[in-house]
Amino acid sequence: MSAPPRATRWLARGFEVFAKGCPRLRPLLPAAVIAASWPACHLGEGPLVAFLGDSLTSGWRLSEDEAYPAVLGRTLAEHGRPVRVLNAGVSGDTAAQGLARLPAVLAHEPDVLAVALGVNDGLRGLPLEDAEAALRRILDEGRAAGAELLLVGVRIPEDAHGAEHSSGFALMYAGLAAEYRVTLVPDLLAGVSGRSEWLFPDGLHPNAPGQVRLAENVRPHLELVLATLDSEHDL
Repeated sequence: MSAPPRATRWLARGFEVFAKGCPRLRPLLPAAVIAASWPACHLGEGPLVAFLGDSLTSGWRLSEDEAYPAVLGRTLAEHGRPVRVLNAGVSGDTAAQGLARLPAVLAHEPDVLAVALGVNDGLRGLPLEDAEAALRRILDEGRAAGAELLLVGVRIPEDAHGAEHSSGFALMYAGLAAEYRVTLVPDLLAGVSGRSEWLFPDGLHPNAPGQVRLAENVRPHLELVLATLDSEHDL
């Protein structure tokens, strides 16, 4: 898949930055323009795995090759399981904003949709019901499009908005995974949160070594989904 014209990428990036300062403008950005701002899918063989996420997925302050989706792609290839990767992470996105971008992601016809959203909802103290409703719609639409699903959860620190809020988000991911019978990564940031050597000075975003750990947190669960995909193709 060829990369979009440079002018189109600049237009999308510029509008995205402007819209972040004016949240009401985010829904006005056409899905096709958002899609054009993402790097092209990695060329090669294997199923296409699309990662719909936020800054943890996009690789805040890092190149795309340093973010965990690309790290995962390389690791799987080294283990004889090549995949193509689409990093559809956008910094700052809530679950609802990820839902708004979903049509552009599904237009790539991914074989696997990894849903890695919710941390911004949790850190901002947004209603749990809204995040759950958006994630539910993403799972519904992803499944309707024929993609295998991987739900990527994240733990919200108790000091953000209290223990009840934190546990509510953990239960939300577990409940959705059970309801939809999808594979769940319980905590994307497991082993990374609180480890200064794996985080940028903000204490929230993983640095390059931290992204490698995120990839390892996701890999066994993604391998299960890929195995399911293989078995369906063999039928």
